[in-house]
Amino acid sequence: MLGQAKRLYQLNSLINSEAESEPGCRIISITSGKGGTGKSFVASNIAIDLAKKGSKVLLIDLDINFANQNVLFNITTQKTLYNYLTYNENLEDVIHHYTDGLSLIFGESGKMDHPKLSEERANLFMNELKSLSSDYDIILIDTSSGLADGTLQILLKSDEIIVVSTTDPTAVMDAYVILKLLKSNDSSIPSNIIINKCLDNHAGIEAFENLEKATKHFLKTEISHLGNLSFSEDVMQSIQDQTPIIKSNSSHKLSVQISQISDKLRIPTIG
Repeated sequence: MLGQAKRLYQLNSLINSEAESEPGCRIISITSGKGGTGKSFVASNIAIDLAKKGSKVLLIDLDINFANQNVLFNITTQKTLYNYLTYNENLEDVIHHYTDGLSLIFGESGKMDHPKLSEERANLFMNELKSLSSDYDIILIDTSSGLADGTLQILLKSDEIIVVSTTDPTAVMDAYVILKLLKSNDSSIPSNIIINKCLDNHAGIEAFENLEKATKHFLKTEISHLGNLSFSEDVMQSIQDQTPIIKSNSSHKLSVQISQISDKLRIPTIG
């Protein structure tokens, strides 16, 4: 374990630098305007499918102090982002190697002394992450819901953004707010939408079209529709079993839909 003084000295060189991710690697942040959209479920299953198809993937649970990817994967690890954010470990030292193609960085939950993801910490994190990007084809960041505690800074330094919404009008409105805040920060980062928990495909298309109309009219911004994911009670069972559905049942309708989305993510330019 690094001493804090040594760790801070190492990080000092990153504070004023602007690291670039390797040309072959994309950093994609998966976010949502509110909780309950299934963002972490989407992130975990996409990560597994991308790795299964041959991509080198790093999935990071950046839901500060409310992390749950470790629960979804049924993994207990001694080192998490908490160790990194308290300046006790390098980022590469908290990586958990799950399979040959998929690595994970887990967050923590319920720590009273957990550091907030300040803008400075977010910048340091992204710079150090980009310095590790040569080891991966795709880095997926499962952010916290909303834009508190440095999340906006993470999005602004990503190569692409995925906003997960549902057909619920309040979720669509919250997705619009995310896009509006990105626009107000002069972001030109490609923004892509997944509509989750759809009762049928038409409902998902309608929700996306409503969001698209609003962003075109008010924000003068283009967004891309990555796809719809059907509502299924089997999702709850997969969470209870702590086994991602695409791993336990690859022929399930949801697994097929996730696979179609991950195929689009393997293409360098979306939309």
